[in-house]
Amino acid sequence: MDSGPHAPTTLVDVLHARAQRHADRPLYQQLASGEIVGELSYAAADRRARALAMELREHAQPGERVLLLYPFGLEYPAVFLACLYAGLCAVPAFPPDKQRATSTMPRVGAIIRDADARLILTTADLVETVEFARAEAVNPDALEILATDALGHDADRAETWTRPAQLEDALAFLQYTSGSTGTPRGVMIGHDNLYAHQRLAHEKFKQDEGAVTVSWLPFYHDMGLIGSLLYPLYHGGTTALMSPTAFLRSPLAWLMAVSKLRARVSTGPNFAYDLCVDRAARAKPDALDGLDLSSWELTVSGAEPLRPQTIERFCQRFAPHGFRPETFMPCFGMAEATLMVSGWPLERAPSLRRFSREALWTGRAEPLPEEAEDSEGRDYVSCGTPMREHEVAIVDPDTCARLPDGHEGEIWLRGPSVGRGYWGDAETSTRRFAAHIEGEAEAEAETKADSPGVWPWFRTDDTGFVLDGELYGTGRLADLIVIGGRRYQPHDIERKLAHGPDALVKEAVVFSIPDAEGKPQLCIAATGRRTSGDEVRRKLCERIAARVLERVGIEPDRVVLIPQRSVSKTTSGKLRRYRYRSALRDGELEVLWERSAGGVAG
Repeated sequence: MDSGPHAPTTLVDVLHARAQRHADRPLYQQLASGEIVGELSYAAADRRARALAMELREHAQPGERVLLLYPFGLEYPAVFLACLYAGLCAVPAFPPDKQRATSTMPRVGAIIRDADARLILTTADLVETVEFARAEAVNPDALEILATDALGHDADRAETWTRPAQLEDALAFLQYTSGSTGTPRGVMIGHDNLYAHQRLAHEKFKQDEGAVTVSWLPFYHDMGLIGSLLYPLYHGGTTALMSPTAFLRSPLAWLMAVSKLRARVSTGPNFAYDLCVDRAARAKPDALDGLDLSSWELTVSGAEPLRPQTIERFCQRFAPHGFRPETFMPCFGMAEATLMVSGWPLERAPSLRRFSREALWTGRAEPLPEEAEDSEGRDYVSCGTPMREHEVAIVDPDTCARLPDGHEGEIWLRGPSVGRGYWGDAETSTRRFAAHIEGEAEAEAETKADSPGVWPWFRTDDTGFVLDGELYGTGRLADLIVIGGRRYQPHDIERKLAHGPDALVKEAVVFSIPDAEGKPQLCIAATGRRTSGDEVRRKLCERIAARVLERVGIEPDRVVLIPQRSVSKTTSGKLRRYRYRSALRDGELEVLWERSAGGVAG
């Protein structure tokens, strides 16, 4: 973007300027069955945002929270941009489903109560469903519902729009976390955080004007919102949108869209790449005829750890169709930092390294030679280096002292894209967004006095280590299991049970609960069939325990079988391990069979 006295400081400035520079260029396109069925140009998006912003100002004051509950389609990005133009604080959320109220209403209700929204924006078709959700508000009568379909189309009204004063200092939106380790929290992302993230992420992504992005990611998720809707706006590209449902129904349609539109960018979490490989293996021989992925330059993998096996399988399967390993950019990021913090360099194949399992048990990262046995090591993918103006530190979570390279600890970070805290939770915000490294507070104060651009540290609650200047994420601090002085990452054990050609179960959840003396017990909840007999269940539990002992070196204290399709996950696909921890402890988990280290109980 332009620099100088009139340089943009918010994405509102960026879109308003681009609407004049390339008015007719598509900003968003809607896909259905591989065809473009709708389009919103830069000029049309800017005009609609200005006109709708003027109408929204009649219903809410600048800074008030506005909940966005929309189905897939072009209305959502248009309305989100209008909220930015109006100076309102957008709150993206997944719309409730009356047919699945027990699974969709709790999260929506929690967000409605926490955000204390003034408005709910939706479509005319969803008003009745949203009325159903309004009852969750603290004061339902004060919460207005507005269908936006027919609003914001008056070109004359658009001409009356004025940019809100000090917009860069205002909140842009609340991004609610996935809730993988507890209740979702609303991260306060300012216009300044959002613009800084896109400006600095662009130095990593290096996409040109006109580059096409294909995305199936949900709009309410930070990867979908920041990476697929707003980053292309920053660099002047086009995003072709397919619905998440269409992707889940036919994962290969995602790749076909990349091929057909000659897209340069498309991203997804780890499971998406595995799903494509699995579907390709079962597809008809001609299902991939004509697939050409040679235009694909960048696929940012985030939201969950990227497994080395996933990269290898995907590259091997789709290399004949032009896919290159250099396309993968493993990243580390989170909603609290707007999206990305650290990423692998573009046009370099990801770095996959194996580390000593025994050393990792004691919190040290020691690389192994390539010829080392699989059982000796644990593979990790490098997440590269932090974005410019950002810094990462590995810190002892108990003492808050900085740890040297090659030691595992809590990942702390700071930089201009880190949000302002959690909405309505000043205590947690202070603890996590204004942290200090032990012994460095005085030096930080002196540095900040000389350089006002120094930011406070944010505690991520994630674990990892830095080696050779590169960041490796290893898991969640809340999920880390320490038994007998050794550290165990739950996902490492889960993969040995539920992934690969020799998987024992479809899904497994690993966690710990204290025994009567307060000592941690290693517990595994694995899926089993309701129709299986007792002997089948008993043998499966024995096989699970034996595999963990053989491949991880520890015998589980408890193995329980739970019904298939009962595994609880967040909207971004992360396991809610804390729910199993409390449910098993409190006797509220539906158990089909249980094996204890001291015996077996049905």
